[in-house]
Amino acid sequence: MSQEAEIADRVEALLREPLGGLGYQLLDVEYRFEGRWVLRLLIDREQGIALEDCSTVSEMAGRILDVEDPVPTKFSLEVSSPGLFRPLKLPRHFRQSIGKMVRLILAPDAMASRKDKVLRCRITDVKGETLLVESEGETLELPLDGIRSARLDPDL
Repeated sequence: MSQEAEIADRVEALLREPLGGLGYQLLDVEYRFEGRWVLRLLIDREQGIALEDCSTVSEMAGRILDVEDPVPTKFSLEVSSPGLFRPLKLPRHFRQSIGKMVRLILAPDAMASRKDKVLRCRITDVKGETLLVESEGETLELPLDGIRSARLDPDL
């Protein structure tokens, strides 16, 4: 695991419970160098995210990070909503999205029986490391490690 991933994991462990207590879901934490070090928090909640939510989370996270000091370098803290087409990366992201439409890009060997490696489908379940989806009336089982990328693809 890279140092950036370790720092992101530490930050997530520090912030998940306090933010959850305020009704926010911490969806993802990224720590990356983008000309400067950036610590990015993606948050959500049932009623959606407004600008004031980002400000509230930024203030709370900033206080916790100042005290706990899990990041060894100077960084910019960014808090945002992942938006309607949010990426799904972790098994818990898929579990949180059961019943929703997604757009999947499959690895070439993920499903040898399918010619189409881009799939628009509805998540029906996650069992261990397998994603169950419904596409055109057919139920498919996809290994999570066979998914190159996944995004919510809401019915608009």
